[in-house]
Amino acid sequence: MVTSTSVRGRQAARQGEPLLGSPGLALFALMCACSAGAGPGATTPSPLPPPATGYRLLWHDEFDGAALDTSRWAVYVGPRRDARNAAEAVSVADGVLTITTYTDSGTHFTGFLDTAGKFLTTYGWFEARMRFESSPGEWGAFWLNSPGMGRPVGDPGAAGAEIDVVEHRARDSAGADISNRYAINVHWDGYGADHKHAGGGGAPATGAAPLPGAWHVYALRWTADGYAFYLDGVEQWATRSGVSRRPEFIKLSCEVQDRSWAGSVPPGGYGSRERSATRMQVDWVRVWQEAP
Repeated sequence: MVTSTSVRGRQAARQGEPLLGSPGLALFALMCACSAGAGPGATTPSPLPPPATGYRLLWHDEFDGAALDTSRWAVYVGPRRDARNAAEAVSVADGVLTITTYTDSGTHFTGFLDTAGKFLTTYGWFEARMRFESSPGEWGAFWLNSPGMGRPVGDPGAAGAEIDVVEHRARDSAGADISNRYAINVHWDGYGADHKHAGGGGAPATGAAPLPGAWHVYALRWTADGYAFYLDGVEQWATRSGVSRRPEFIKLSCEVQDRSWAGSVPPGGYGSRERSATRMQVDWVRVWQEAP
């Protein structure tokens, strides 16, 4: 089991940000914040509490280093949709992973990383604490996918599925502001003529911090019977459609596509890498499985 000092939790408390997540995680962050000033001889924090009874920590990244841990993640470099994925768009500092979307000489750049070939698993509780600063024409996502997506068609259990835990946009295809809700989707049977899809959505509870600019915990509970999706511990949507029963890997990505489901890219783009305010940040990613 792994311990954490919850540095970002203490920073958030000092800055007035809400400490969000499942009740167990919120309690853990509060305990760490209370002990932050204990000085030399302070006790080591307890192991991370599971999101539900009977789960054990299988894999995680707290992004505590000075650079991305390439033993856990691979960064994709190359064209995708209306942008180029670049290593320069991905950074780790102060315990947070940041993917910045920016424009340079008319070309849009963003980041895309995954655990393909490094970590795959079947079933469990997948969660990430994230903050979105989305812009029109761009969206950020936390999702899972299978190396065998669509092979064979008609059997998502064997082929796997794309499981979108959160896809956050600032605008929809008509330009309407949808920044305080997000999309949840499951895709299976490939991306061609046989493609199938089921989808829902999520939004913060009344009185909770809005999605743009605030930290929230987005989670998936995946079992052999189906999927359930959560925001800050509250179920948002569930389905038994397209259930994968094979190992899948994790993806963190930002995408750019002009005049599509996220609206239109702003005239002139998103600004330079140093000045862009369009970003997705991740405090941590954790994967839990039911204990034997």
